[in-house]
Amino acid sequence: MVIFEHIINKGKWISAVILLLVPGLFSGCGKAGNESAGISNERISITEEELDIEGVNKEFSLFFVADSHISLCDDRDAVLKDKAKFRSTLFKHDGIEAWDSLELLFEDTINKDDDLVVMGGDIVDSAMYASIDRVKAQTDKLKRPFIYYMGNHDFEYGTEYFTDKAYSDYLPRFKDLRGDKPFQVKEYEDFTVFAMDDMDCQIGKEALAAYKAVDAKDKPIILALHSPILPVKDQEDLRNKCDKLYGPGSVYKKHLLMGSEGCRPNEVTKEFLKLVLAKDSPVVLVLAGHLHFYHKDMLNSSIPQIITGPAFMGEALRIRIKHGN
Repeated sequence: MVIFEHIINKGKWISAVILLLVPGLFSGCGKAGNESAGISNERISITEEELDIEGVNKEFSLFFVADSHISLCDDRDAVLKDKAKFRSTLFKHDGIEAWDSLELLFEDTINKDDDLVVMGGDIVDSAMYASIDRVKAQTDKLKRPFIYYMGNHDFEYGTEYFTDKAYSDYLPRFKDLRGDKPFQVKEYEDFTVFAMDDMDCQIGKEALAAYKAVDAKDKPIILALHSPILPVKDQEDLRNKCDKLYGPGSVYKKHLLMGSEGCRPNEVTKEFLKLVLAKDSPVVLVLAGHLHFYHKDMLNSSIPQIITGPAFMGEALRIRIKHGN
């Protein structure tokens, strides 16, 4: 099955075309090149999309993965061993450990020679050294540019969840993966990839200032978030999926989605959402994770949003960016 959606922008960027290839129905879709830890490469599922951007001169492939929730612990974080052991069972899928699923996905992106790998938050379940070391060993094998930014779990530590101590003591453990900024930017000739850390469904002032600078360049932006944005209209499908997985009224009760009817935005986040959803916004695609299911919708009349399924279930996205008409 092939689904085309034609998106007409009223701004500078005339059109974007998203092509959804349903995993398993096309040769090569959902297949990896090698095996990891004796696990069949058929245990992963890559959803492939095509994004046409006017003016792009060279085809570009972006691999997006989120929510592997790796929970490995050793004596360096002995206080968390029991919690880590329990949490690891939650993200073991069909007998495959979360870290093995991520390794299979990384093998796929290496074999397909993607140009950029974007890790969209909750790659690790807590800021434990063993988990971070495992991811660092895997990113060292990529041999290509990558972006790593924070979800709502990466730098939590026991009861330290978005606390001052979490920021001062545990976020720095990720410096080799993400640097020391709450945003990541990869600017190419024809478009920019902008990613920002999650702050419990909010945006920080430093990240907003950086986004404004990129927005002002009037170049197409692929925006990578952890928490998705609640669409302006046609919310029912996404709401129903959230309610089915997280309980009735979950969009209002839990920190799942950014937006006025989701996790109530602070003033900084309101300003950010206003820029992103503006009629003349240069955003051509929003990528997100967090919800642990695949979903694709329109945030408004011109901006598509794709939410990836979780890496601990062997799911990821590949976005093939091509020249638009």
